[in-house]
Amino acid sequence: MILKPPKKTEHLLQLEVMKERYLDIPPDTFDSFRRELSGYLGEKSVPYYVDLSDIDSHYDIYGLRLQHNDHYFQIDGLFLFPSFILITEIKHLKGKLFINESDQLIQLKDQEEKVYQHPLTQANLQKAQLQSLLTTLGYTNIPIHTLAIFTHNQAQLSFRHPDIITVQQFPFQLQKFVSSYSERIYEMDQLLHLSKKLIDLHQERRITFLEPTREILQNIRRGVYCPNCKPIVMHWTHGTWTCSKCVHRDKNAHLFALYDFVSLFGYYINNKQARWFLLVDSPFTISRILRKLGVETNGGPKFRTYNLKNWFNEYKR
Repeated sequence: MILKPPKKTEHLLQLEVMKERYLDIPPDTFDSFRRELSGYLGEKSVPYYVDLSDIDSHYDIYGLRLQHNDHYFQIDGLFLFPSFILITEIKHLKGKLFINESDQLIQLKDQEEKVYQHPLTQANLQKAQLQSLLTTLGYTNIPIHTLAIFTHNQAQLSFRHPDIITVQQFPFQLQKFVSSYSERIYEMDQLLHLSKKLIDLHQERRITFLEPTREILQNIRRGVYCPNCKPIVMHWTHGTWTCSKCVHRDKNAHLFALYDFVSLFGYYINNKQARWFLLVDSPFTISRILRKLGVETNGGPKFRTYNLKNWFNEYKR
């Protein structure tokens, strides 16, 4: 049973907005987006193969980020069985992959080499941290196994290791683990209690908002995007947003743009900032739009600030 499914992190959602809104995407932002998206796609592909194993007695947690001893560690896929715990390091890499003499993972793609940490080294570091955390929680006697899984269908593994596999091999490997770890340590209700404890301890990576410097503001695409013609901008006319290209109309299209503003610059917005971002001249129109959100406000009419934090957390982009 999946207790915490694979999903896009707040950091990835912010990077997606940056990718859409930047006129000129900084290389480091693009690299971060590519890494975060790759991680999400890798995690997303695993549950299907877990289901193929036809093993029912386990709890699955994806993208678990924990803090222990003043350090954070993240586990791509954590699988809790009555007789053992499995930590998986998931890699969504394509091209030729090999391990060099220094135990580094090398990716050769398009005649370019990239160097990564050995995936089992990563998983074993997570194992040590998880074991220490479990001890503090009162769980000390369950074995933990580590596994590296490559999920991309164009991954060419140029090495053989029993604990480094492709995702297609995962169902068979799970069956082997269940057969190997035969001693039952915990009952399912105890495992569920532990799983919920770990999920309660999960901490999402805190996103960093942009500083509204002149350079950054000049590099931002503004406006309310038409959902059909993105990044064509819609215009507010007669109480609705209208696309000049496809003539699509939507009274609430500004909600997507406000989501983007918060993702970029933070939870607070005033009338002037909203006019700037939504490309609306009328302060009265913007005032009506922002009041309809029903959010907390600070300050008088002339200097009113709207707190979009709760709205943002509830709104599904």
